[in-house]
Order: sequence, then C-alpha cells, then structure tokens
Amino acid sequence: MLVTYIGENSSLQTYGFRFQKDKPIEIKDKKVLDKLKTRDDFKTHESEKPSSQQKGTTNTSSPEGGSLDVDAGEGQAAE
Repeated sequence: MLVTYIGENSSLQTYGFRFQKDKPIEIKDKKVLDKLKTRDDFKTHESEKPSSQQKGTTNTSSPEGGSLDVDAGEGQAAE
C-alpha cells in the first residue's frame, strides 16, 4: 500500500522509513501500515496492481511457456 506524508515538515523519519512531503512510499509491513493509518499526517492509497511492470514496457515471455531467449537468438520454433 502506498503511504504519503502530508504533515507540516518537509520530511519525517518514523517506523524505519523516511517520508518526504507529498511523495508516496510503498509500505508492505502490516503493523507499520496500521500505525500510519491512525495518524492524521499520513494518507494511504491502494497500490497499482501491475506494480512489477511499468507502463509502456512489454513482456517478452509467452503465457503458454514459449519464452524467447534474446541472447542466443533462439525461440520456441528453434527446437
């Protein structure tokens, strides 16, 4: 889940994280998330679902298992 510090200072270090004002940080620790949700100087957001793949990139492996080995120039058809 993404957490954004919206407090008075330009940054804050708490629970082992450094938060810069208005810059979201992904927090995976449920205990830390629960504590931050109770504070007025933090805002929580749902993480974007395709977090492992950035917008504009392509996946080189096929869902059927026909991945392409770019270094060797071999594909599934070369078997």
